Amino acid sequence: MAVADEAAEGAADARRGSIRQTVQTRAERPEASIVWGVAVLRISVDHETPVRATGAKVQLSIAGNSAVLGDAAVKKAAEVRDLTMELFAAGIGEDAITVTGVRLSSESGMIGKSQKADYQLCVQATPSQLPTVLSIIGEQPNATLWNLEWVFPDFEASIPASAEAVAKARRKAEAIAEAAGLSIVGIAELSDSWSMPGHQVDLSRPDVGVMRALTRARGGPVDLGVELSSTRNLRVHLSVDFELA
Repeated sequence: MAVADEAAEGAADARRGSIRQTVQTRAERPEASIVWGVAVLRISVDHETPVRATGAKVQLSIAGNSAVLGDAAVKKAAEVRDLTMELFAAGIGEDAITVTGVRLSSESGMIGKSQKADYQLCVQATPSQLPTVLSIIGEQPNATLWNLEWVFPDFEASIPASAEAVAKARRKAEAIAEAAGLSIVGIAELSDSWSMPGHQVDLSRPDVGVMRALTRARGGPVDLGVELSSTRNLRVHLSVDFELA
């Protein structure tokens, strides 16, 4: 019996030694301590920065009696030609004027007899050229303004804006890590998104009265009844997972 007890006690000691050895081995592995000791801190940042438009697209229609399809109407359709010649004289290039569509109608119901044409045009201009372009269009008795679309370098502007958002997120993460007695050791995940609201201005609304204002102004100060601001705020949303240890 004594021999059996001694054998059992020896086996128990061996098991305890194995357990102690296992724990010690795991604790001594540096890679394990690094993996187990990392915490993740998620920081979200919303950042805005103003961006100025580099151009504008003015959409309008011109009523006429001659039907000329495509961009040839810029020079061949009398009603369109009168407008484009004035725009050329104001420094607007030919490649900045596009005929986007032609709508034909006829009182007789037959194309070619008593037909009328409604030309849809798009005129591109810089912000500094825009007041002159609107004034020229307003002096055309057969022209109607429909829409103004600002052109922004939004993608290019998003690059430095996202970098600024990352700097903000890191400053906040460093402050939190220091308060917790930790340090930033890496980034586990980072994502960003950006947007710009309100690229377009509806100039056809009755409450705006753009054509009436331009007609009355005749080259003088113009109150269009709508704000034509060429600056918008680009919004960046950033989410960063910082690794702390």
